[in-house]
Amino acid sequence: MSGDATVARPAGAAAAVVEHVPGAAALVDAGWDELVGPEDCFQTPRWLAVQERNSGTTMDFLVRRRAGRPAAALVTAWADDTVPWLLARPDAMLERAVGEEDPEALERLRDTADGDPASLLPSLVCGGRHLGRTRPLVAADGLPEDVAALVAEAEELARRRGAATVCFPHVDERDTDLVALLRQRGYVSHPSAHYAWLPVPPGGWDEFLADMTVHRRRRVRLERRALEEAGIETRIERITPELVPRLGELDCNLLRKYGNPASPEHSAGLIGWIGEVMGDDAMVSVARKDGVPIGFGMVLRSRARGREEWFGHRAGFDYEAQGKLPLYYDVLYYRVLEAAAQQGVRVLHAGIGSVEAKLARGCLAAREHSFLLRLERTAR
Repeated sequence: MSGDATVARPAGAAAAVVEHVPGAAALVDAGWDELVGPEDCFQTPRWLAVQERNSGTTMDFLVRRRAGRPAAALVTAWADDTVPWLLARPDAMLERAVGEEDPEALERLRDTADGDPASLLPSLVCGGRHLGRTRPLVAADGLPEDVAALVAEAEELARRRGAATVCFPHVDERDTDLVALLRQRGYVSHPSAHYAWLPVPPGGWDEFLADMTVHRRRRVRLERRALEEAGIETRIERITPELVPRLGELDCNLLRKYGNPASPEHSAGLIGWIGEVMGDDAMVSVARKDGVPIGFGMVLRSRARGREEWFGHRAGFDYEAQGKLPLYYDVLYYRVLEAAAQQGVRVLHAGIGSVEAKLARGCLAAREHSFLLRLERTAR
């Protein structure tokens, strides 16, 4: 929760202020839900309650009010070298982009980081630390000045706390108004990821398969045949207390594989908390061999403004039991796509990473950038 005092709501109906909401538990009463759209699964009050408990840092929730109603909102998280979420931490993102020899990243290393990505910390990370579509929430009648007021308040918050930078980690190139605002306020950027999503065809699996190239269609059929011959059974189900410990082990395996600190107990605790908070809106696609789960993919359901969309969130595998079996796309894409089509869902969000493989499987993608504002180089 924020250590700053909560700003009182305006007494006058015409007043426009930025309110500091004291924590995720107070977001519903603050009208946060009114601002959430179908693509904002990771900015719902329920999910922010999950993040607040799991973030390991200070989070702040800012709401811009006009005429007593919420017009826009922005979530922030404090990032220093102790937080483990490297995919949304400005130093780690810049270091990764520099390693890929991206020209903009090399320029940011010189002009913003003084040659050392670690100098970007501590940072106030804005728009959510989730992986993709970093942005404020805006009401249908929200004005550009509402978003500008939130960004200005976040910058002032960062200065008061002695931050080196303010960062919007994954700004989508489609969010042109936000890009223009940040440029106007002096932010600079470098590429951070590609965000992918899969349009779910009304005809479900058969239509999806028919739209593939002949080579890809043959390969997918061979993958499914290999899973059938190995006795793999996959189905989508709820997160249950009985399932949670095993999911924690599988989740931990994947995190450790990619160099992230993890333990089965922590992963199980988080997955159990997600199931408790999200209820039926958290599902897992589980692959079993001889009745034992050896792989899973988690899917979150977003329902807002009369539209439902699904979001892939995390996954895990027993790599020894999996061997060379093609579990990844089966549990994260194919089974989920079948279920989504059956329920009339038209978009499956695949997030960041492995963009070439996702494009080959029917996804669309947009470029995302990390936007950075270097604050005054004063003693912190």
